[in-house]
Amino acid sequence: MRQKFFYGWIIAICCFISASSYGFFFSLGVFFKPLQSEFGWSAGLISTIHSLHLTVMILTIPIIGRMTDRYGSKIMFLFSAFFMGLGFFLCGIVRELWQFYLFYLIASLGVGATTALPTSIIQKWFIKKKGLALGIAVSGIGAGPPIAAPLANYLILHYGWRTSYFIIGGLLWALLTVVALAMVDKPEDIGLCPLGKEEFHSGLDGEPQVVHTATKEETIPLKRVEWITKDAIMTKTFFILSLIWMFCAIPVHLIMINIVPFAINMGIPKGTAATGLGIIGGMSIVGRLLGGAFSDFFGLKRTLIVAAFFSTAALLWLPFIKTSHMFLIFVVLYGFFYGARVPQIPGLIGNYFGNKNLTEIMGLFWSLAGIGAIIGSLIGGFVYDITESYLIPFLFAALCFGLAGALTFFLKTPKPVMGLELGKVSL
Repeated sequence: MRQKFFYGWIIAICCFISASSYGFFFSLGVFFKPLQSEFGWSAGLISTIHSLHLTVMILTIPIIGRMTDRYGSKIMFLFSAFFMGLGFFLCGIVRELWQFYLFYLIASLGVGATTALPTSIIQKWFIKKKGLALGIAVSGIGAGPPIAAPLANYLILHYGWRTSYFIIGGLLWALLTVVALAMVDKPEDIGLCPLGKEEFHSGLDGEPQVVHTATKEETIPLKRVEWITKDAIMTKTFFILSLIWMFCAIPVHLIMINIVPFAINMGIPKGTAATGLGIIGGMSIVGRLLGGAFSDFFGLKRTLIVAAFFSTAALLWLPFIKTSHMFLIFVVLYGFFYGARVPQIPGLIGNYFGNKNLTEIMGLFWSLAGIGAIIGSLIGGFVYDITESYLIPFLFAALCFGLAGALTFFLKTPKPVMGLELGKVSL
């Protein structure tokens, strides 16, 4: 008998669309010149908005996660559609710098739902092939900028920057509204079971007890501890995972911002340098998809360790690159392995802390990643201004990835605290 199509794959596509919508925040650079030409604003004043945007994201993601666990993802995606759509639409009517800041920050209020929710919702739908499903979801974050920037550039050339913001605002509202309408928090809500639940091994009482994943240490108990946030954040596992995610976020943003000027300084043509940045984004999508699929066979921890250490090796090589050929080899390898580690951390969080309060817990991790993003965004340029060299920033980036890989060896399933039992949630 032919198996019915599993609705979880629709959820995965919706999560991809949601995550890709975040890419429109990276289209800010495309609007630089039009805004400068009309208002005379400096690049520094305009670029400051990105740091403010990250700050809003850090502060709001945990709140959005908590509200999602209470009120459901449909409400929060509609919330995101409203604020992101409204914020970008209003950017088209700005006359003063403070208005641009305000409207951009309004749009930033909706970011949390597009980033944190996909990595938590997808885990409620998949036991089998969870790595692949996570890879699809987080690939949206990598696919967003390569889609958003050219689209914004096309719109500006043909309709002007104001109309472009109107169109982008309407597009974001429409896309995220469709996502909200199609979204279902968990398969049980529509009479389904998570993919792979039927493959659980039966226990003595006839109830399914465990499912065996790629490695013994990642065996997932069906009646596992469903952690509440205040207990989860007190565990050693939470602390180590927080450091891992932050250490991964620092080099990603450091490299993204500084790779093009570094390449140009090395005598690599500007076109090749810009192309290299695009290749990193494209290869990261491939890495996220294959990294997620590999983890279904080799385990989340093993895949994360391999990806982190190969990223470290690539960054140790980067300061010594002298030719365009070497540069292109680097961006292919680095883009793939930095992308391959992305699905692993959310998957480990879900395995360790359960699904009951996963969105709120995931929101805290995303906030910590945002702190790492701010550090990475600032430290590269700051150190270069002092030393006139990218050697120290790139070695620091390599160290961060190396520490992330090393810390992964110390991850263990957290032990339940008093008041937590298998299959129950302390209140």
